[in-house]
Amino acid sequence: MLGDREGRSGGVRRREVTDLYATVLEVVKRYHGAARITRVSYGAGMPVDRVRLLIRRLIDAGLLRSEDLDGRPVYDITARGQEFLDTYWKMRGYVEALDRSPEDRTFRRR
Repeated sequence: MLGDREGRSGGVRRREVTDLYATVLEVVKRYHGAARITRVSYGAGMPVDRVRLLIRRLIDAGLLRSEDLDGRPVYDITARGQEFLDTYWKMRGYVEALDRSPEDRTFRRR
């Protein structure tokens, strides 16, 4: 998923906020409406308090929804959240293509 945190120099790159949002949405999506906070925390590789903040922002933006199941909240992705993920992956593909070094590209000269 988004675990490829190595940058071009081989070091660990810092995840951007959009990467974090996409990671949380992907983890929640994997549980089909039954994602609890600890599952999201483990799946995203982030502490629970940070995940709570991101989930709150995603709910406020209409990308996630919350329900109570057995007195505890569970999360599910909305149609708008899926649209965000589709757009995120498309843009990430474009950015990665642009970031490739010139040696990686094959150009044809006429």
